[in-house]
Order: sequence, then C-alpha cells, then structure tokens
Amino acid sequence: MLLWLDDVRTAPGYGWITVKTADEAIEKLKTGQVEFASLDHDLADEHYPWNAIQDLVDPDDWSFYLHQYPENGFFKEKTGYNVILWMEENNVWPTHGVRCHSMNPVGRDRINTVIKKHYGRLFSM
Repeated sequence: MLLWLDDVRTAPGYGWITVKTADEAIEKLKTGQVEFASLDHDLADEHYPWNAIQDLVDPDDWSFYLHQYPENGFFKEKTGYNVILWMEENNVWPTHGVRCHSMNPVGRDRINTVIKKHYGRLFSM
C-alpha cells in the first residue's frame, strides 16, 4: 500500500491510499501493509501561519514554527511530525521508505531528520 497523508493536495498518481489526518495515517500504518508513505506536515487550518496567528507574524516567516509544535502544546491537531514520531516510538517503518512532501520548511526538516535517522537517507520516489 502507498500511503499519502495530506489535508489539501491529492496524491501524485494512481495506487495511493489518501488520508487527511495523523490518526488516519497511524491506523493505516498499524496494519503493516504500508510499503511507502508520503507525509505532509501541516494537516489543519491552525497549522498554517496565515490562519493560526495571522496578526502576529509575517505569513512568509516560518521561524515561529521552531518552538510551536504539538508536543509544546501550541496546536490542538496533530501534524505529520506526530506520525513520524509514532513510527519511531513503535518501530513501524514502511519497507520501501518514507518521504515528506510538506512545503513547511521547518516541519519538513524535522520529519526528514527522523527519516534519515532510521533509513540513513531520504526518499524521493
């Protein structure tokens, strides 16, 4: 199974199973049938800077994400980062890899750090 996690964008072709929330992605990963996963970081309106705190920051300045993650209590909804942390904690890894397709540079770097830690490389598929 090819797993595509994204709340807005569609999968890049046929054969992908699309989910929109971190919890849905985790449920698919629990089946042990996911061979490759592509994760987005931002999965809810609150994750986007222009919605979350539009009066407080420049929408093009992603630096506010450095300390504003669910584990710090800022967001109510889970992100793709929560999915990769669950994978790491439960040692559940798709056999053909995981990639991050997020446009959020800070979130993408955080997810990619965990991917590189486990697989020793990044995937483009």
